[in-house]
Amino acid sequence: MWNTPSDDDLTPMLSQYHHFKRLYPDCLLLFRLGDFYELFYEDAHIGSKELGLVLTSRPSGKGRERIPMCGVPYHSSSTYINRLVSKGYKVAICEQLEDASQAKGIVKRDVIRVITPGTYFEKELSGLVCVYNKGKKYFCAYLNPSTGEFVAGAFSKEQAYEFMCKFSPKEVLLKKGTDFEFEKLIKAYRTELDEDYFTEGLRVLFKDFNVYNSKALGFESQEELIPCGGAYLYLKNTQKSFTPFVKKPRPYADEGYVRIDYRARRGLELLESYEGREDISLFSVINRTLTGMGKRRLKFHILHPFRSKERILKMQSAVEELINRRELLLQIREILEDMPDLERLTSKISGNLATPKDFVLLKKALFLLADLREKLMNVGFSSEVLKEQLQDMEDLRDIALDIDTTLVDDPPLHLKEGGLIKDGVHPELDHLRDILRNSEKLVKEYEEKLRKETNIQSLKIGYNRVMGFYIEVTKPNLKHVPKYFKRRQTLSNSERFITDELSLMEEKILSAQTRIKDLEYEIFLELKERVLSKVENIAKSAQAIGYLDYIQSLAYLALEQGWKKPIITDEKVIEIKEGKHPLICAFVKDYVPNDTHITEDELIIVITGPNMAGKSSYIRQVAVLTLMAHMGSFLPCEYARIGTVSSLHARIGSGDMLALGVSTFMNEMLEVASILNSADERSLIILDEVGRGTSTYDGIALSKAILEYIAENIKARTLIATHYLEITKLEERFPCIKNYHMAISKNQDKLLFLYRLTRGKAEGSFGIEVAKMAGLPEKVIRRAEEILSEYQVPFLEKVYIQSVHIEKEHKWQEILQHIESIDIAHTTPLQALMILSELKERVKTLKESLI
Repeated sequence: MWNTPSDDDLTPMLSQYHHFKRLYPDCLLLFRLGDFYELFYEDAHIGSKELGLVLTSRPSGKGRERIPMCGVPYHSSSTYINRLVSKGYKVAICEQLEDASQAKGIVKRDVIRVITPGTYFEKELSGLVCVYNKGKKYFCAYLNPSTGEFVAGAFSKEQAYEFMCKFSPKEVLLKKGTDFEFEKLIKAYRTELDEDYFTEGLRVLFKDFNVYNSKALGFESQEELIPCGGAYLYLKNTQKSFTPFVKKPRPYADEGYVRIDYRARRGLELLESYEGREDISLFSVINRTLTGMGKRRLKFHILHPFRSKERILKMQSAVEELINRRELLLQIREILEDMPDLERLTSKISGNLATPKDFVLLKKALFLLADLREKLMNVGFSSEVLKEQLQDMEDLRDIALDIDTTLVDDPPLHLKEGGLIKDGVHPELDHLRDILRNSEKLVKEYEEKLRKETNIQSLKIGYNRVMGFYIEVTKPNLKHVPKYFKRRQTLSNSERFITDELSLMEEKILSAQTRIKDLEYEIFLELKERVLSKVENIAKSAQAIGYLDYIQSLAYLALEQGWKKPIITDEKVIEIKEGKHPLICAFVKDYVPNDTHITEDELIIVITGPNMAGKSSYIRQVAVLTLMAHMGSFLPCEYARIGTVSSLHARIGSGDMLALGVSTFMNEMLEVASILNSADERSLIILDEVGRGTSTYDGIALSKAILEYIAENIKARTLIATHYLEITKLEERFPCIKNYHMAISKNQDKLLFLYRLTRGKAEGSFGIEVAKMAGLPEKVIRRAEEILSEYQVPFLEKVYIQSVHIEKEHKWQEILQHIESIDIAHTTPLQALMILSELKERVKTLKESLI
């Protein structure tokens, strides 16, 4: 928080700075001074450190010390702002509102915009999540200023974390005091708001969207809209006149999608690898989109696959139609390849941040949209989904033509540079341009006229920005200068003059230049208003283009790779023949495909085998192929029959979560607990080496108990990869549990991984053999074999011995408790003999039973 110094004896400029800094104490204040944005005081120290700027100083007022300052050129400020915002700083832009040369006294200034990590919509970002807590309910909203996307819903705390992780916002807005620690799950910046902020936000939301209750927007209760109000007001208050187009908030229809928890997203490397690399992920491997809208749509459906069989089949039909119409598919791709990001252009234009070049890009996009729409209308579709997208693509050629007839094809970057509007658009503009075009000729003619009048052949008329037009005469010819020449400047070899006629000519030329720039700006603003009147239509069409791009991407991928269409059913099955993991296949040439057979009667698959044999890769493969089938995608396999799932849960890996501040094993148990508490019979559960973070006995016991619970209570399709061969005994007790292992071959003590899933359990873990392959020193290997030979008692026998000891201890405790309960003071001699006889018999029986 900024400490407010006294304004006494400050310079007027710094006094004005203090006023705005008091209003925005949590921001770095970029204060416009001429051609620079300056930072002062503590802000200057931060700017110098974070941006590598030279720290200087200036006087702060009469009798005051010099204050630190640094600055950046205003024309390149976006680069510096981006660096500051990416580091989590909020930046307030304090702009000059009048020309310093025309100002009387201190130049008028105001903060025109506050840029925060979640509102910097010029850059590709993930936007804001706003959380409003009430009891055990967490109402959450997601607002993306770059695309206008706006969704909200009511969640449990766990579901709220999942909601946030799916959208990965750059900034999280919270009611003050909310118990919601998200920083260890995603990298986002926290902003806390007062309760009143949400109340006022809801009022503004209803007013701006012209609705009066939550049901008008499809929400069941008004509470669900409270975080929408907070997010919307925050966007308006920070962006001010730069607030971009935002769609009406809509319910987050989670019930329409397969629920994928954030553990599955991380463990299956859906959008990025464990190291945070997007280029090693499912998204990177299957992405064949060509537009920014399509790319975002693909990412969305990787995390939100369709849940209902009907919706999946409709998507499959659309993909299949484009596969079967290859020429049309290639024509669509050819158009989309040149398509600018229409969603982001819409945000920039509606947010008053678009340059003339952005409008030319919009023109290009709308002409391409018109061509695409015309082509699709001519060929027609049988797919319902493709028909829907075509219907949502509106005829916006008139807007494109309007831009084309108004703006030059290669306009300047900045609005007030001139040279923006085509000839023939406005009569006055054309007339003023004629004046300018003829001005050079008029000046030359006047120069020639003066030479004849004065008989000074070396006389010339020049121009500079300081003096304007002037007449230059060399010193030898000064005697010929007429009296009506007015002296303006004396140089070493010449003198410069002005005449009334030249002054009038200059005024006419310069006023024409000024009027041209002003008039061009006015014409541009009128064009902008015409475009803004169609902004909702443009946004709707942009969304349809993104959806089409998503569909063609799946079709092109299937055609390119020769993938097969899976059969979608409501039965609890997953049957795959010769299935492959698309991500691993992209990096491994000789990938071994595998079959999967999960049915109503065989729901749980236990997979054993040594490390490096492919257990983890296989269970990930099943999860990823099931997910892709729900996206409407074709699959890398020979045949697939996939039963719809309600949710996908994965417990894979643990080391990357140590930052949570709990032990690896505790984190593992927390994640398993969450899965068991949220999965249902339509879920798909993937478990990799559960229980390995604790002792062997505890790990076996927990793994068996977890599988028993799934088999008896949840009855969900489950795959578990494990080293614990003891778990395979469950197959004898539960018909729904089946054992498989990753096949290996041993040849002269050498282990060969076949990577083939085979019925039955593994023969052992082959840990020492794997260690040999890893290159451990021979001495270590020999010693390990010696130690292993000392533990030749079968493991289950050890478990039995341990259980015997436990039972024996329990029996002894019962006898001791019985002795402690004897009331000696009230026991007769006969009763004492009977008790002693009973205790002796119990001890004898216990010893015989445990021998």
